[in-house]
Amino acid sequence: MKNLFLSTFLLLTVSCSGYSQQNNETNSDNQTKVRVYFFHGTHRCTGCINAEKSTVAVLNELYRSQLDQGTITFQSINIEESQNKALAEKYQVAWNMLLIVPVSDEKGKVELTELAFTYGTNPDGLKPYIKEVIDPMLK
Repeated sequence: MKNLFLSTFLLLTVSCSGYSQQNNETNSDNQTKVRVYFFHGTHRCTGCINAEKSTVAVLNELYRSQLDQGTITFQSINIEESQNKALAEKYQVAWNMLLIVPVSDEKGKVELTELAFTYGTNPDGLKPYIKEVIDPMLK
């Protein structure tokens, strides 16, 4: 009886959380203008970790309200995980990549990987490049 109760509880919890997450993704997609992806592998070097941290720091400094509203989304994506293979293939990602994609025109995507690695320990250096790419996409 205890196992039946536990199984039912877990099933309901998973079902409800999946429904909620699906709705959140749908709602944010309606207002999302820019998607920022940081693609990486499972085993990450310091440079990769710093590049992502620097990107996140810049996004939080310049676009905190847009991130909170869902106008801009950020995703860190491990390309070696099976659930991320299709997205990696869509954008032809083979390894680390910082990619900024306008929702209205995915052909207008911009890759800033080299700059993210160059300024991995200096978010202020990366800031003007991210701003130059994202600001026009928000209009």
